[in-house]
Amino acid sequence: MLNQESTKDRYLFEALKLFGERGFASVRMTDLAEAVGCVPSALYKHYKGKQELYDAIIAESIRGFNAGMERMKVDFNKHPEQKEKYISMTEEEQIQTAKNLLLYALHNEWAAAFRKLMVVEQFHNKEMAEMYDDRYIRFQFEQHAALFRMLMDAGKMKKTDPYTLAVLYVSPISLFIGMCDRNPEKEGWVMERIENHVKEFNKNYRI
Repeated sequence: MLNQESTKDRYLFEALKLFGERGFASVRMTDLAEAVGCVPSALYKHYKGKQELYDAIIAESIRGFNAGMERMKVDFNKHPEQKEKYISMTEEEQIQTAKNLLLYALHNEWAAAFRKLMVVEQFHNKEMAEMYDDRYIRFQFEQHAALFRMLMDAGKMKKTDPYTLAVLYVSPISLFIGMCDRNPEKEGWVMERIENHVKEFNKNYRI
């Protein structure tokens, strides 16, 4: 978690937002100094240049993402006590969980800004492209496939390919996040669609 009172952390967050809005190549240190209301020399006291800022942003994002996953206890191998929670989860609890995850993605300022940066830079930076794929495709699909496999073993879900189900479940949610990133006013409509999506998915695949 960044320290909002830290000048260095404030510079980091402002750089993240500018890189996401304009692209890394288009931002100068003078642009960042203007955004935070300081002279460029003040920035150089903390960061040698924009590449060091960029590297620090990536490092902070990795640290924050890993810490968030640990708080959520999504690894069933490390947190087997979570299995019963998901096996016995009601549909209403499932809907609320999906909504909470969406709200976190949209309203956590750092997560939202870094996602925007990944979307912009994925076509210019291989590391960003791989990180975007890891977080929003591979990780999501594999995590949900593990969940659905567990539900099948518990007799709570129809037997079929769990990875295919993960793709069917996660893909609309990812599309909704992208929609709200571009059009925040769509959030209310998206929340209704999330509820309908979960109910329709359960009708087709849950027992």
